[in-house]
Amino acid sequence: MMNIRRKRKNLGGIPTASMSDVAFLLLVFFLSTTKFDIKKGLGLVLPPASDMAEVQKVKLKEENITKILINKEGEILLKTFDSEELIQMNQLEPKIRKIVSDNPDMVISLKTDRKSKYEYMVMALDRLQAAGAEKISLSTN
Repeated sequence: MMNIRRKRKNLGGIPTASMSDVAFLLLVFFLSTTKFDIKKGLGLVLPPASDMAEVQKVKLKEENITKILINKEGEILLKTFDSEELIQMNQLEPKIRKIVSDNPDMVISLKTDRKSKYEYMVMALDRLQAAGAEKISLSTN
């Protein structure tokens, strides 16, 4: 009779039974030690919502509107009823402070180009609030 040898199975390799436990522990570790950035929005106080039936359109006088236009390069155009000038960001606050002190009913219309950086609008808005402007309209072109 012939002697038939059985082939031994190769039992070498990495045991994967506890691989899911290790992956879970690593996941818990990284999630518990990671600091997530909390994004803060703009601190604005918005007027209360009104009923659509009560909405009245108010026609503002041209003398009571100051327009601030910011293009995509961050250049600022300040348009009042009787003048128009290009100014720098650091000139915005003193000019608006003077305009608002001369006319407390002044409405500031801040418009930015759609392609401009968000920081330009935020910087201009901060300067407007620092200058004491309370009636501000925001929009994009």
